[in-house]
Amino acid sequence: QQQQQQATVGSTKKPQSQKAEPTVGGGGPLAKSDTDASICEKLKDLHISDTAGTPATKVDEKPGTPGKVETRSEQLTKAERKAQFEAQNPALAGSGGDPAAKPAKPTLSKAERRAIQEAQRAAKAEAQQAKAKGPVKAEAAAAKKAATLSSATVTVKPPVRKPVGGGVAGTSSPGTPHVAAPRKHIVNLFNHLHQPKFAAAEIINSPTLHPAVTKLGVQYAGGAVVGSKARCLALLRMLNQLIHDYETPAEKEFCRSFEETLNIAATHLQRCRPFSVSMTNALRHVKMNTRQLDGKLSDSEQKECLLEAIEAYIRDHMEKAEEAICISVQEKIYDGDVILTYGCSSLIKHILEEANRRAKRFRVIIVNARPREEEHEMLEQLVRQGVHCVCVLINAVSYVMPEVTKVLLGAHALLANGSVMSRVGTAQIALVAKAYNVPVLVCCETHKFTERVQTDAFVYNELGNPCDLVMAPKGGHRDLSEAKPMLAGWETISSLTILNLHYDVTPPELVTAVVTEVAILPCTSVPVILRIKPSDVAY
Repeated sequence: QQQQQQATVGSTKKPQSQKAEPTVGGGGPLAKSDTDASICEKLKDLHISDTAGTPATKVDEKPGTPGKVETRSEQLTKAERKAQFEAQNPALAGSGGDPAAKPAKPTLSKAERRAIQEAQRAAKAEAQQAKAKGPVKAEAAAAKKAATLSSATVTVKPPVRKPVGGGVAGTSSPGTPHVAAPRKHIVNLFNHLHQPKFAAAEIINSPTLHPAVTKLGVQYAGGAVVGSKARCLALLRMLNQLIHDYETPAEKEFCRSFEETLNIAATHLQRCRPFSVSMTNALRHVKMNTRQLDGKLSDSEQKECLLEAIEAYIRDHMEKAEEAICISVQEKIYDGDVILTYGCSSLIKHILEEANRRAKRFRVIIVNARPREEEHEMLEQLVRQGVHCVCVLINAVSYVMPEVTKVLLGAHALLANGSVMSRVGTAQIALVAKAYNVPVLVCCETHKFTERVQTDAFVYNELGNPCDLVMAPKGGHRDLSEAKPMLAGWETISSLTILNLHYDVTPPELVTAVVTEVAILPCTSVPVILRIKPSDVAY
């Protein structure tokens, strides 16, 4: 049967090889019959050629290309070509036949790549500088570049990741390369406020500070001197001693050289504790008088002029102002009054003592609040003089407010917009008094007035020691230095933050009037006072 098929194919193929295929109407070649197509497919399956003694060829079955044939080499499969390539290239056979196969490079982290790039940039910059200086230095820079690159590749540290979770700050596993710094227990809202950052050795052993300045700074930082008036008076007394002991350097004027010393002392005290408004105004007054000194006078005469200006400031702006306010408030105190006060203001204590001397019958409710329980001192002095007093905690204000006839409060500063800046808790008492229609009188000297405007206690404030809020006095003693902690080890609790603010801001709507040495004024009259005495009370 195969011989018969070969004979049939030979008889049909030979006429095609000798002459062109007939066309129909001058068009393309005639289509193959079904018999010829089936025979060609069988020959293709059997790999049988239609001619003997000639190289094996294959007829292209695609229409439109009747004369195209393929050789035996073009019929090789992919596996056969791969085997031939591996036989011709035995060196690449071990790598799986992939000529582009190369040894894998070590994978670098993002921090390692960044470190290498920075080292390359630095080495390139050094090489350019060395090239401008000379060929000898260029070679050294190139050597340094190679060493830098090698060290950067070897000594790159892995990126430090922040600890995740609520664990204790500062703890880490044994394999951790970096130990995180202990967490600061500070509310993020008050990160901009003052925080003491100085060492005791720096304070005591400073060669540029007078011993009086050093002593006062320690008292400010330790809380030995508290209160706006007390701190201002201590500052002026220190300046008196500083002026007495000051010696003018050679070839310098007293006014100019002393102002430099004054600025150094003020900077140190500011680091110990921020200045109050009264201290700022007093220091401004001293500087103004220092600049106005007559350079033709001797140093001793200039010192006398400056000392007289300081004594006049204490006498006029502090002592006489307190007496004037005390006299003005006496007109507002009547027999049978129940006066509520908060804090241990020396001015309020003076007013109540004067009212008792005038034989007025009244009762005093002293509101106490932690951590500064300084009201006990005021309570003892008033009781010793025969004044009927009651001491309550600040959380009981709403309970005693219905029987109160007026509220007397001190102030740390009076702002230009009429707000009162005072000890924290003052705004709460003023708010409760407003709810019960109780008049609120704020007693404040004009040297505490400032042009600064503040509507809340977040912009400017002072941070107290948070440990004071978790200390309980021992055995009935009120001294916190002998107290024991109620919450021992609270610093190790990462989720606990204690906030101890010194001041709050009371809006003018909650204050009935402000009693000054000038007159009893509304809170909105602060700009008027500032215009009257700009050189004395300007902030």
